[in-house]
Amino acid sequence: MIEQFKSLFEMLVAELPAGTAKVNFYRVPRGDGSVVEVLPSNQKSASFGVHIDDGVEYVDFSFGRIGTWELPQEGRNHEAEAEELVQEVEQMARAVIAGKCDETRGLFSLTSRVYVEAYTYKVVDLPMLPIPPFGTRQYAPYASTSTVT
Repeated sequence: MIEQFKSLFEMLVAELPAGTAKVNFYRVPRGDGSVVEVLPSNQKSASFGVHIDDGVEYVDFSFGRIGTWELPQEGRNHEAEAEELVQEVEQMARAVIAGKCDETRGLFSLTSRVYVEAYTYKVVDLPMLPIPPFGTRQYAPYASTSTVT
């Protein structure tokens, strides 16, 4: 399944203006799976990626600081097969590329949201140490006229 995500992310980056983002792939030490991530050149944009443990049927999609969804359990379709997981990750990735994502830092929590059409993916990470900055961070699109929507 990791090859499908590598191909997907390379396709998404190829749709952007040159130099906007790059795809990074690496194996996690001690046999804990693989990571494919997209790193934007704009520091105001959010990075995103997937982590896949070897031999499992789920994917961790993450963006920004620490917002992470375990798919399919925390996705739209809890019974999704591999191809449906790839489609769901593509929708989430396109939303992050378009800047349709944010994080709200509260006193003891971080709430991460990705807006896909009329659906909002939301995850709350607790506990967080009460260290500023607090408030909502709206991430920027990867490109001012993004071709990825």
